[in-house]
Amino acid sequence: MTSGQPLLEVIAVNAADARAAEAGGADRIELVCAMSEGGLTPSFGIIEQVVSSVSIPVYVMIRPHSRSFCYNEDDMEAMKKDIRTARELGASGIVIGALTDKGEADLSMLQKCLAEAQGLGVTFHRAIDESASLTRTLDAISALSQIERVLTSGGKSTALEAMDELKQLSKRGGERNVAIMAGAGLLIDKIHSFVLQTGITELHFGSGVRREGSFHWPVDSNLVARAKQHLANAAKEL
Repeated sequence: MTSGQPLLEVIAVNAADARAAEAGGADRIELVCAMSEGGLTPSFGIIEQVVSSVSIPVYVMIRPHSRSFCYNEDDMEAMKKDIRTARELGASGIVIGALTDKGEADLSMLQKCLAEAQGLGVTFHRAIDESASLTRTLDAISALSQIERVLTSGGKSTALEAMDELKQLSKRGGERNVAIMAGAGLLIDKIHSFVLQTGITELHFGSGVRREGSFHWPVDSNLVARAKQHLANAAKEL
């Protein structure tokens, strides 16, 4: 069971990252700031600069703080405004997630935010990996038709540790019209075996396409190109 055409998404924190990712053949940018906190909403200036710097889609992280994935009314109002601004600045989509204090998908809060995301693509981010149940969360958010995909490491620290779980999630997502995009700890030389074992062809790379595997370094277009080629080759064998 595949999640569709092969797609490589690369994390960018600025315009230089985005341009390097595009030059290497990335299909989409996830734009964030504060990777040391797991990724937060970037500034309006960065969004505008990145969107104008590349021709591939830019999905903007909508995450106001790193304390948790539980949000109050003030957080929600800020997130709604960030979504409106990202749309006005030309972003193609958003990356969002929200949980209740019980670890379930916060559908009420998500619905209110997604009302501001008309015309934007939507990825539900790795909040799913901190939820009480991966499958329950996937089932719940599949009721929200705007959510196209879920970014997940299969509930483990890295996607490479959760290949069996990700294979099952991909099958379940396919039945609910939600693609599974694997991310966290992926390595270029493991792409081939990962894709063949899981059937997942949407991959999300961050530190794995940077020198020394570190966000202290910018995106390396040559590493992106290698990842893209490995993904394309593996997808052909499925």
